[in-house]
Amino acid sequence: MDPQQTRQGRQHILFDADRISTPDAELFEPDALARSGRIAGRPGGGRGSACFLQVGGIPAVLRPYRRGGLLGPLLGDCYARGRLHASRPWREWWLLAQLHEEGFPVPAPLAARVRPAGPCYRAEILIERLPADTLTEVLRRGPLPAERWYAIGACIGRLHRRGLDHADLNAHNILLTADGTIHVIDLDRACLRPHGGHWTRRNLARLQRSLTKIARSDDAVEPVPENHLAALRQGWHKALEESA
Repeated sequence: MDPQQTRQGRQHILFDADRISTPDAELFEPDALARSGRIAGRPGGGRGSACFLQVGGIPAVLRPYRRGGLLGPLLGDCYARGRLHASRPWREWWLLAQLHEEGFPVPAPLAARVRPAGPCYRAEILIERLPADTLTEVLRRGPLPAERWYAIGACIGRLHRRGLDHADLNAHNILLTADGTIHVIDLDRACLRPHGGHWTRRNLARLQRSLTKIARSDDAVEPVPENHLAALRQGWHKALEESA
């Protein structure tokens, strides 16, 4: 990985020069990408959502930064401007780069852009697309065996052992491949903390709440049995114990 930074007008672009030689603004513009036939799909379904594309033969996901919660309808994709290194895409890009280089199960970052506009900025991040489905998508096809839940817990425990505090660990942000590989995605607002602490249990509780919510709202998803949730917690705890 060869992180490089460039400026095009008022736009700042951070990219991996080993994989993207000459980044341009079109890489971050869904409308321009659509006109040139480079968009391969939109997992979110509509405008303003993430989209799939190819970047120099690399499958990629372009994700704009948008606010959720109560401020979402008011501020949308606008964030208070500060130092570039403290912006959300820069923090996420460097965190992904660090963990990926260390061999942890996260996707590789490709590029990120910040567009200052007065006191605010808008931004996007481009990440390698993994050949996997979200945990939610997998559950729609049927229940998982207990050993699969154990492996998911072990993956989360390994990241927790490294100190990764995921800001929104849910079933949409866990990817499963056909060969059994598990990855965690969407590290926006995530950070590295000293090992241990209540935040690890908070992350796991967030995931379990999301599983309950999906089963209640999606008729295709069955509730996860308690013994399978126990396997998830066992795998997580075992991975944490390995660091002792």
